[in-house]
Amino acid sequence: MRRQFVVLAAVLAGLAGCGPGGGSKGSHGASGAPSKQPPPKVAGKLLVETGAGLKLLTQEADGHLSTAPFDVPRSGDFEYEISADHTLFVYRSGKVVTARTIADGSERRIAGDASGNKVCLRVSPDSKRVSYIRGEELVVADLTGKVTVVDKVKKAKYTLGTQTVTATTELDCGEWLDDTHLKFDRRRTTPDSISVEITATAPVIKADTTTIAVLGGKTPKLIDAPSMWDPTAVCGKRIAVTVGTIKDPLHLRERTGDAELSKAGAFDGPDSALAGTGRSTHRVLFVPGTCRPVLYTLDARTIQPIDPATRAIGAEPIVTLPKEGLDVQLWSDPATWQPAKDTEVLAAVLDKQIVVIDLAARTARTAPADGLDASSRVIAWLP
Repeated sequence: MRRQFVVLAAVLAGLAGCGPGGGSKGSHGASGAPSKQPPPKVAGKLLVETGAGLKLLTQEADGHLSTAPFDVPRSGDFEYEISADHTLFVYRSGKVVTARTIADGSERRIAGDASGNKVCLRVSPDSKRVSYIRGEELVVADLTGKVTVVDKVKKAKYTLGTQTVTATTELDCGEWLDDTHLKFDRRRTTPDSISVEITATAPVIKADTTTIAVLGGKTPKLIDAPSMWDPTAVCGKRIAVTVGTIKDPLHLRERTGDAELSKAGAFDGPDSALAGTGRSTHRVLFVPGTCRPVLYTLDARTIQPIDPATRAIGAEPIVTLPKEGLDVQLWSDPATWQPAKDTEVLAAVLDKQIVVIDLAARTARTAPADGLDASSRVIAWLP
């Protein structure tokens, strides 16, 4: 999934006088004095988005992270996406979609027809396909540029008083559930009548259906769900979704097959709910490789274990993040986790520093970094 990321805005810092390097907490969430430990080791490089553009951070011998630019040509609208295996940087500059191999910097042009304010680049988990919006179509392209149309908007004319208008149905971004299943929201049929603002000349009819496109055949097979839901994190067969309002709980379950996708309650039934987890303050993260689910809670800044069989949330935090700073940004995308095998480590920006979160060691330790600002966020941990 992308960069199906999650940006969690935290409350104002609680402790006055804390320096930028202090405040780390242990595994049990107890407050600690400013850390005297050396900065954590950061193998490889961190790709970070800052207000000044994309930057590569590399750890020096003294532990701090130095900054170098990550140059990408920009022309007009710009979007990007990192593949889950840390190998591809896919970006859109103007109408051109390009895939850059991170290891050697080589590039290949995938498409030249991306258009719209939001093209919604998404890279499949196996890094072999890219979904994006092409005008009024949702399409998937492989790395050779071969394009498959998944769905397109529908249009209908309506008479509003003395005026005739053409309404267009909403077609939302695609989100990959696995290598061949792409989720998106759409309007399956146009309604008999609509209500719009009196000044609207090109109204949009909101989506009312969540659909899964199954790729691999001559044409995509479309499976409509009976209710709308949105994936926030996916790993293997496990999926975390939101439904309803921000007060409704998150849902966690395992997919068993295509037939399940069209069943009522497949993703929003009480048997899959994580009790007490309104989506405005909680997010599920999956550890790459094992797909172990954990729960991040905004106001407490805690990461707690989740039993995937019972969906019980452990009362004891695995780790508690430091309280300094105004924002804590955690991403559900696998690219922000350390790429080394058999690790449970991810990186984020905390108070203009890098925080390295090690679930196995039950620690969250900060490392000073050059060139970070209040808007900075880690988007990938590269080998």
